[in-house]
Amino acid sequence: MKDGEEGAMKEGAWASGRWQVKEGKVDEFIERWSDWLSRTSQTVPGFRSARLLRALDDPQRFTSISDWDDAASREAWKSSPGFQDGMESAKALCDEFVGGDFDVAAVITASATDRS
Repeated sequence: MKDGEEGAMKEGAWASGRWQVKEGKVDEFIERWSDWLSRTSQTVPGFRSARLLRALDDPQRFTSISDWDDAASREAWKSSPGFQDGMESAKALCDEFVGGDFDVAAVITASATDRS
């Protein structure tokens, strides 16, 4: 194992996308994305969580992040029934989509005393 690989493995594997949603399609996009992730993630072991973040300066720009136990779980999700259909359904409401797979490079967290 290379330096840093062990830490990345413990942190899991991530998939992310940047979505530029078409004018007037935001509510439908959020619904489609939520339905797609809910359905497909339930059928694959290793799913941890997914979030859809909306940009404050551009209400039509979103970033999605899903967290997986490992790269094999993430890839199994991408190969699962319904993944491609859900992806295409969400992308159909967008002017642009850029996606990728990621490992954790660094983590900064607040200490328990900072949160009180």
